[in-house]
Amino acid sequence: MTVSFFFQTLITGISNGMVAYLMVAGVSLIISGMNMVNFGQGAFYVLGTYLTYTIAAKLGFVPALFIVPLIVAGIGYFVEKATRPLFGKNMLYIMLLTYGVAYMVCDMMVMIWGYSIRLLALPKFLQGGVQLFGINFPIYYLFEIAVSAAIAFAFWFMINKTKLGMLTRAIISDRPMVANLGVNVNQMFSILFMIGIGIAGLGGVLNAPVTGQSPKEGLSVFGNVMPILVIGGLRNMDGCLPAALLVGLVNAFGAIYLPQYYNVLPAALMVIAMAINPQGLFTKKEGR
Repeated sequence: MTVSFFFQTLITGISNGMVAYLMVAGVSLIISGMNMVNFGQGAFYVLGTYLTYTIAAKLGFVPALFIVPLIVAGIGYFVEKATRPLFGKNMLYIMLLTYGVAYMVCDMMVMIWGYSIRLLALPKFLQGGVQLFGINFPIYYLFEIAVSAAIAFAFWFMINKTKLGMLTRAIISDRPMVANLGVNVNQMFSILFMIGIGIAGLGGVLNAPVTGQSPKEGLSVFGNVMPILVIGGLRNMDGCLPAALLVGLVNAFGAIYLPQYYNVLPAALMVIAMAINPQGLFTKKEGR
């Protein structure tokens, strides 16, 4: 492998990992703050991709980058309302409900856009490559990394430096206490769910010009990011980014050196991580 090819593969892996982070971070936020697993996250990721095709065709890619996550987050508000009667009951009920919502969203996408796989053309200002240290890097991959890194920083800032983040951390630690202090926990749940879903929609926007999607992939995408979620730690939002980058790099280099095992590499990495620390590779081990 030449130096140029190595760095191009490195950028590809980082780019893929950063986009995957957007969906994993949303799932982790919902699990940590609401104690529920949203199996419909993948469907909203793909919905973000298909909405981008329609909106970008009329308004352009950049407006779609802002509009689509807001639309997806708005839909998430009503999904959270539907799950609210199940809070406090067996988590299996919410898992089945969100999985049913995923089927509904995928079927609606089939009704609107059909089964055809679509790929969005890159806007002109994101086409081509840029020369860095004599190596040609695709502009769009650098754009994906920049946008995802900005979202990761905004996510960190929200959790650690804002009142919303303070309340989120408090809900994670002691939900009944927060409710007794007069905080509208149901409203907080709506906000957290909308943020988690909206981030997945943004990931779909960034994915639209890279790989084609079909509506039914919304039922399988969640399984593809589950290894990242487990490696980072189910309730460890700080572990999402390094876990996503690790899996993205393993996939990128694995596609070159171990193409015959490409599909099992994330799962194998997840098993290794769980053997090292069942709580997640980037989570502190629980004391014995």
